[in-house]
Parts: sequence; C-alpha cells; structure tokens
Amino acid sequence: MNRTLFPTLIGVFTSLFAIWSLHTFLMVDDCLDQGGSFDYATAKCLLENGQVYESNLATMALVLYFVVGFGVSFIVSSVIRKFFKIKQ
Repeated sequence: MNRTLFPTLIGVFTSLFAIWSLHTFLMVDDCLDQGGSFDYATAKCLLENGQVYESNLATMALVLYFVVGFGVSFIVSSVIRKFFKIKQ
C-alpha cells in the first residue's frame, strides 16, 4: 500500500469519529432542550408524556456533518503529513 494513503485514511477515520460524537451531542442536547430524556439503549428521545420526539435538525445537521467531516479529515491528514514529512 502506498505510504501517502495512510494520512488520508487516518484523517477519514478521525472525521467519522468526530461526526459520530457531534451527532450524539446534537441529538441529546436537542432532546434535553425539549424537556425529554434520551434513552441511549434505543437512541430515542422520550418526552414526559411518553411520546417519542423526532428532531427537526436533520437538514442542518447533514450540512454540518459534511463541513466538519471534510475539515477534520483535511486538517488531520495535513498535520500527519507535516509531522512525518511525507511528500505527495
């Protein structure tokens, strides 16, 4: 495998972890703002009256995930290339 591919792969996996963490934060925070409790076992927001809350953040979150994923992947791969002095 090509040595220049490793920084890119590490950047992509780091961005996937960052997106997963951001998604968890946004969903839990939105749930708590609505007065519900987040059930981690089912990944659903349960309101006090027993209903499941569906978030309206889907469109905004999708754009945010794209920007964060691209940015984190680019920054991490660039830093690794500079740190290990890998030429493209």
